[in-house]
Amino acid sequence: MFVVRQTVTQPPEKGMAKKAASSKPGKRPNINQVRAKIRELAKDHQFDEQILFSFAEFLNGGAFKAVEPSLQELKDAVMAAFNCSSYQELKKNGSFQLFVKDQSLKLTTKEAWLKVHRKFVGLPESERDAIGATSINGVDVLRNFLPWEVFALNSETATAQDIKTAFNELAKEHHPDHNGNSEVFERLKKMRDSLLAAY
Repeated sequence: MFVVRQTVTQPPEKGMAKKAASSKPGKRPNINQVRAKIRELAKDHQFDEQILFSFAEFLNGGAFKAVEPSLQELKDAVMAAFNCSSYQELKKNGSFQLFVKDQSLKLTTKEAWLKVHRKFVGLPESERDAIGATSINGVDVLRNFLPWEVFALNSETATAQDIKTAFNELAKEHHPDHNGNSEVFERLKKMRDSLLAAY
């Protein structure tokens, strides 16, 4: 004998219908926001960043679209860092002039402004929280030379021994003899040497 059950749905509680109707999905996060969240989750829960990123791309339906700053956004951020209201005022700044001359930069290109931005403002959002085989502590070591961040050390309190210890820990993972990337390992050695030069 078959028994047919009838499901009776209860009317929603007051306010619940409104809440359900108003809970529209928000704007989808961009690649920079996703990488930042992945780095946070990986740190808090010891997850593999690359696996989380691959999963995020799967959920996204493919690779995320890169979000790079425009040339004007880079210029505006640099001018703000120097507290200048115009490019003409910025060009008169001695530190700015010295860096541009020392680096032989032609300020007609976005790459030149990226270098200035990295030096005086910091990494643009698109370069923060990097994930991948050439990234350590959120920094793509082949793209950016940021030894303090890569070694996760405080520049004001770190000792020469701290630098050596941090390098040795990273070398265990990134040495070519341990299936590490040789370019990354060479970059780590340059970073270590640049920091130890001050001691």
